[in-house]
Amino acid sequence: MRAAEACRDAYDWELGVVPWGSAFGGPRLLARVDGVPGMVPLLASADPQAAESHLRRHLELCAGEAPFPFHWSWRFERSVGWVPCDDPPPGWSRGRAWLLLAVADAPHHLDTDAFRPVVSSLLQEPVVPPADEAHPDGPLDTSATAITAVALLKLGHRAHAVALLDALVRTHVTPDGRLVNGCYDLASGTATHHELIWGDFFLAYALAALTGLVDPHDA
Repeated sequence: MRAAEACRDAYDWELGVVPWGSAFGGPRLLARVDGVPGMVPLLASADPQAAESHLRRHLELCAGEAPFPFHWSWRFERSVGWVPCDDPPPGWSRGRAWLLLAVADAPHHLDTDAFRPVVSSLLQEPVVPPADEAHPDGPLDTSATAITAVALLKLGHRAHAVALLDALVRTHVTPDGRLVNGCYDLASGTATHHELIWGDFFLAYALAALTGLVDPHDA
């Protein structure tokens, strides 16, 4: 609750988000898609209205423009408003996955199905997407698929989740149980063909939810 209250205190009512912050360097007033899925359930425990606003603003910024590409990070400038950033790139594999996970948590933590219509636009065509859609022959990102599988289980789309998990386990899991072929950051060349800790977590959690060991909404 102390963490939730700290997030509530950091919420910017003018911008409608808890800003990404400057701890990693750069400007404080950022809206980044990977700052949404964990924030929604946490902030909802202290202020559901702020949590819903945080999700809604990110959906407007990151997935509210057509046609594609999406932009997954936005910088707020007082003189002009929200400005899209190039990092992560529009074709980033985990952009859709993170936002889908946040949308999947909304009915459980915010008691609303208002965001469900965007689900289809956030699903990716390849079972395991490339790390960047601009480089379709480049490294894959299995962690994006694992995140998506958890989101689908939360949404009740069990058959689709099973298909994704089957592809991961058959092709991308080593005999000792490691999920490989994840890509952390293609642009910088960092960990582009690796086991990633969040990939392992979401795969393990999805399998545990699928087999009834945990409730999909417990995390």
